[in-house]
Amino acid sequence: MGIKLFSSDSYPVEDIVPFIQPGNPDPSKFKIIDTLTVGTMMVVEVQYSGCTNYEGRKILVYDGMTKIELHEQKYIDPHFSDNKKYKSPVARFEPTQKGWKMAESFAKMWAMKK
Repeated sequence: MGIKLFSSDSYPVEDIVPFIQPGNPDPSKFKIIDTLTVGTMMVVEVQYSGCTNYEGRKILVYDGMTKIELHEQKYIDPHFSDNKKYKSPVARFEPTQKGWKMAESFAKMWAMKK
């Protein structure tokens, strides 16, 4: 008796229940919950509709961006990227009170270095 990993009598693909991952955030469907500006740094809590992990909440830190500029770009992508159209966060923290405090500490520390 053994396990047959590759055999013709394995289950058909349609019988396998796929693992469904939580929805990725849609960068165009967001609501800004809170912001904090420290020098040139801005901490932002964003909620994405349709995103299921942490109720769609993300805590992001931007450098050199204002709340108005963030709204004007119409997309807030929480992922790090080199996209020239939309500014990418420089840091991201878990969307909890602890995460907010860590983001605030990071922003203060980074602002002091400038």
